[in-house]
Amino acid sequence: MAGRMGGLLYRYISMLLLKNRTLGRTAEQMAHARGSATCVSYGGQRLSFDEFNRAANRRANLFQALGVQRGEPVALLMENRPEFLETLTGLAKLGAVTAGINTNLSGAQLIHCLNISAAKRLVVGRECLQALNDVLPQLPGLRADGIFVDSHGESGAALPAGSHDLDAMLSGASPENPPPAKLSSQDLLLYVYTSGTTGMPKAAKITHLRWFVSGFVMGYHGLELTPEDVVYCALPLYHSNGAMIAFASALTNGCTLALSRRFSATKYWEEATRLGATTFIYIGEFLRYLMNTPAGPSDRAHKVTRVLGNGLRPDIWIPFQERFNIPHIREFYASTEGNAGTLNLDDVPGSIGKPVLRLLNMPLIRYDVEAESYLRDANGFCVRCKPGEVGELLSQIKGTAKFEGYTNPLETEKKILRDVFRTGDVFFKTGDLMKTDAQGNHYFVDRIGDTFRWKGENVSTQEVQEILTGFPGVHLINVFGVHVPGAEGRVGMAAVVLDAGASFAPDAFYRYAEAHLPAYSRPAFVRLARMLEVTGTFKLKKVDLQKASYDPALVKDPLFYRDERAHTFSPVTPDIFLEINGQRIRF
Repeated sequence: MAGRMGGLLYRYISMLLLKNRTLGRTAEQMAHARGSATCVSYGGQRLSFDEFNRAANRRANLFQALGVQRGEPVALLMENRPEFLETLTGLAKLGAVTAGINTNLSGAQLIHCLNISAAKRLVVGRECLQALNDVLPQLPGLRADGIFVDSHGESGAALPAGSHDLDAMLSGASPENPPPAKLSSQDLLLYVYTSGTTGMPKAAKITHLRWFVSGFVMGYHGLELTPEDVVYCALPLYHSNGAMIAFASALTNGCTLALSRRFSATKYWEEATRLGATTFIYIGEFLRYLMNTPAGPSDRAHKVTRVLGNGLRPDIWIPFQERFNIPHIREFYASTEGNAGTLNLDDVPGSIGKPVLRLLNMPLIRYDVEAESYLRDANGFCVRCKPGEVGELLSQIKGTAKFEGYTNPLETEKKILRDVFRTGDVFFKTGDLMKTDAQGNHYFVDRIGDTFRWKGENVSTQEVQEILTGFPGVHLINVFGVHVPGAEGRVGMAAVVLDAGASFAPDAFYRYAEAHLPAYSRPAFVRLARMLEVTGTFKLKKVDLQKASYDPALVKDPLFYRDERAHTFSPVTPDIFLEINGQRIRF
């Protein structure tokens, strides 16, 4: 591995010195180099590298004829299928910026994400049309004639009046490479949405270089991919792990991407085996779901030898390897928008590894969680953590370790910390608490502030609070994350103060959360409180609420849990509490 790492550093620096590493050029180069080899497999469909490039060209040439310009944002709302990747690649050849929209969103969140993209054009899969139709009147920047509907055999909602049938338009488009655009690797490629620490989702800016390096480092370095490998991806392509790791790793390393429409724990190994997968990209919650399925012959019938992802709980790390015969787990750490990155190449259970490259300056500094402030020495500078000490991970913004930020400059500035170790230095604040061991391996501890992770997604408590406050009768609400046995991350819990004279309607509250929030953001518990404590600066206090959690022995207020079988919020009794802690009730 040491020789490979040395070779990696040389190749990595070489890649950075080349300014033409873009998605479009990569697709064209691989079409030339790999030709008839399989680029994407999906269901019973197989696209060669040449066929994939030609399909992307049709979209590029069509949108170029329609006037799409370099730097123009174009929204993409589509579930996993080859057409998503063809659209992304085709737009990339023009220098357009694809805003990948979460297909689970609806209502206010969908409106927000489309509006902040500033896109006047949208490519939408027919399977996502209903959610779009519901909010279309509230999208002033998006006219019906800017909507292009990609059906490809989908039924679903009717096309909006004035929109375009993309399939019909593509039939006459040229499959030849469009004239080379004057692009560099520093041009923007993607907006990937992230919740951040407060407020509604933010659009993180992703360059072609960041996409390429993510695929190269994680694919070549982490998974040691060769052209014979098959990378299985059941993660959504709007997710950074889908677009920036699974797709980028496969394309930059010239191997096959086996694409699944969506994740299914019961069919996962069957599909992975049928598609010939040798590796896959995960988020930790997926692996827990797989562990919860009944044991069967498909557990070891596959060809997967190594997997790469993030968020794997330490307690199921070794049991997962043993049950499914996976020799190597490459756990990594990175944020969509940040410049920090670690990778576990040494098979250390529970660790997120070491910095991807030594040239990255990624210190842990002491942070007071209760006071929400950094500890500084007598000279006013931050204090580094010793091995075993918990602190926030920072990453210096310098040279090639850039922080592109968000579409909103104010949100960008919130993630920057200045004068850390000397006057004038600048670091990216990850918002994550970690610790290291004596060998320099990093271990994730928790997230700072209001954001918590559940089912592989960051959940902003402020965002959920704002939406749930719209429920009739709610006076004040405090949302926070709590641990439940058998699951990584934290599930949402809401402490609710009702208006005077109002009563709690559990059925209606269940329906409201279902209609206005993605599944991963919906609270699993509700506590009806008489009042909520605030700090001296009027921030809602969460610590005591989190300590009491959903334990009826500690919570004297009325307490409810999200009852998926009855489609309501039912009381948490001592027996129900034992059912939840015994993992017989899951969320």
